[in-house]
Amino acid sequence: MASFNEAIVLPEAFEAPTIDIVQREATHVGSRYEGAVSVATGRREGHGKYMYPNSFFTYEGEWLNGKKHGRGRLSSGQDGDYYEGDFELGEILGQGSQYWLDGTVYTGQFVSGERHGQGGIERPDGSMYSGAWARNKYSGQGELLLPGGDTYTGQFKAHKYHGQGVFTQPSADRRYDGCFEAGLFEGEGELKQRGGAFVYTGQFQADSMSGEGKGIDTASGIAYSGAWKANQPTSRSVAWDMAAATHERAGESFISASEALREEAADQQDPAAADPKAKAKAKGKAAAAPVATEEPNEKGPELELFPGQLFPEVVLRLVDSDSNPFSGESGRRWKVTMFRERRVPKEEDPSEMEILRREVRFGDERKTYVDPLDEVQATEPAAKGGKGKSPSPEPPAEDASATPEPEPYAGEASMDGAVGDQGEVVIGNGEAWRLPVHLLPLIYWLRIEDTTEGISSESFCQLLPPLEFPIRVKAPPE
Repeated sequence: MASFNEAIVLPEAFEAPTIDIVQREATHVGSRYEGAVSVATGRREGHGKYMYPNSFFTYEGEWLNGKKHGRGRLSSGQDGDYYEGDFELGEILGQGSQYWLDGTVYTGQFVSGERHGQGGIERPDGSMYSGAWARNKYSGQGELLLPGGDTYTGQFKAHKYHGQGVFTQPSADRRYDGCFEAGLFEGEGELKQRGGAFVYTGQFQADSMSGEGKGIDTASGIAYSGAWKANQPTSRSVAWDMAAATHERAGESFISASEALREEAADQQDPAAADPKAKAKAKGKAAAAPVATEEPNEKGPELELFPGQLFPEVVLRLVDSDSNPFSGESGRRWKVTMFRERRVPKEEDPSEMEILRREVRFGDERKTYVDPLDEVQATEPAAKGGKGKSPSPEPPAEDASATPEPEPYAGEASMDGAVGDQGEVVIGNGEAWRLPVHLLPLIYWLRIEDTTEGISSESFCQLLPPLEFPIRVKAPPE
């Protein structure tokens, strides 16, 4: 029998006289033959039909020197399977087709009776394979269509995905392009899921995203680059933080020092005009604001703001569950707002109080601005507890023919952007961030909000809770 690696040398074709015979009785081994035989040798030669001792097997086709050689058909009558194609010196060798009773058909190359070389197979369940074979198994480059519509194009080994390939699953809405080992994602590859809403490029182990890689939630724009395990990042961002950028304590958070201002911020929620003592207390605290000393604050640096000056350059960053900077994420969107809290009577029930937030507008160019709440308190009659205020004199009449001055730019209620590649972004220190010159020296609040859109329940990332912390606006330096 010829091996898979040996070349078969065929005898030169020749013409010899033949006769047709019919063996009506089985031979001593139980076989029968009907067809041409060689006059010279008495062996089967030419076209004939051979019934094997096992009557379920028959061969009909061409013969040479007593062996199946040329085109023929080998059938199994019991189960209906048969092969039709090339034979060489008694072996199935060359191009042919194999048919099974269930409707499966293979057409391609054979060696020693096995599917070996290039060929394609179709099954009644709709699955198909076309490509390289070795000893009846997919081996080498090929294309496979599975019953559910999944497809694989790439390298195979012993019927399994092995090597470089592309696996597409329309039913699961995902596509993998990369390395396989024994049928599993293994090595470097790219995985797209949910119609490309999630894309991961990196390392895989045992069919899962594990190792170093980068995942992108394309709907939200958030990306994570770092270590993965069992299809999830090994670490995540959980909160916002704001840290010094150019301070001698660069990288340290402002949040710790700001906690000391919360009580003072609560004390000034009541309008100062409604309680002269509270007003004096607020002024006293503002005047006694901490002055920078050579000794560093053990709680961290303090964020200092001044009316009319630029919001200082700071680092807005992500942190993990241990409050450490989280550098693996990028693309998360943020919004920064600044406000002052005021406690006022509720309209529906003046005996109860509510807290209102009065916005500070970045880049506000107005030289003067009085909060309507401050104006109301300042003009209340003394009988209601206020000191009262004399009405302002009527302004002089304006010249109707004069060109009105343009209104000063009122600024923006918020600033926004996206986190950079290292999980942070430098903000402030620009004209757009300039603080209004009319700000009072009081305690204000900063709010950092996650405004990322498109995050779904299937995303590897989720929205972060807002961060709010108090900051002091100091009197302008002389």
